[in-house]
Amino acid sequence: MKLKISWDTRIGLGIIILGIFILINSFSLPKSPLGLGAGDFPMIISYGLIICGLLLVYQGIKKTEETVKLYSFKDLKKIFLLTLLCFLYVYLVSYIGFLYLTPFLMMATLYLFGYKKWIFGVIISIVFTILVYYVFFSIFKVPLPLPSLF
Repeated sequence: MKLKISWDTRIGLGIIILGIFILINSFSLPKSPLGLGAGDFPMIISYGLIICGLLLVYQGIKKTEETVKLYSFKDLKKIFLLTLLCFLYVYLVSYIGFLYLTPFLMMATLYLFGYKKWIFGVIISIVFTILVYYVFFSIFKVPLPLPSLF
């Protein structure tokens, strides 16, 4: 029996290697005497990458048939539009601010992925933005872009 290595398995192995590389490099970052240090976030991310890579390798080995998914032109157009929106968001967030611009990006993302309930989409966008702002600004003490139009 010849073992076929799928793309899922190969990508999973690449993600594991990337996670190990980030983990090794995070040990050389300075430690904080109180709270989270500079190396703690990369370490957490590396553990997540390693776990996700292991799951992807497991699914790739478990899968017996080869599946091929072709993307339509409509799907590629949505991916391009979302990429363009993200670049525009990164450019405008320093001028408009995180709290004002993020709900629009969230709503556009929900719409591009097929979510059609506008009222719930607006609620989800606003609640998600406030939650992210609270977690990063209040708990992690990360300064987020404030509006600077004037």
